[in-house]
Amino acid sequence: MSTAILTGQPVPGSPLEGDLRSLGFDVRVASDAADAESLLAAVPADQRVAVVDARFVGHVHALRLGLTDPRFAASAVPGA
Repeated sequence: MSTAILTGQPVPGSPLEGDLRSLGFDVRVASDAADAESLLAAVPADQRVAVVDARFVGHVHALRLGLTDPRFAASAVPGA
């Protein structure tokens, strides 16, 4: 399973965590940079991982394209 690590303060009422889960991500929330580092280190090397700014307010289709498109081993989504 892919892992998504949310960083930063979430937008109130944001569906981001649920959207990531609907895309098949195991969602973890990092309280600070050190926590994000340890969560990232805990992900097995053969699994995909996404570090996502919790302030992202885009559509789930933008997440799907940016995070699950198999054409790219790594990606950055502007505005995300």
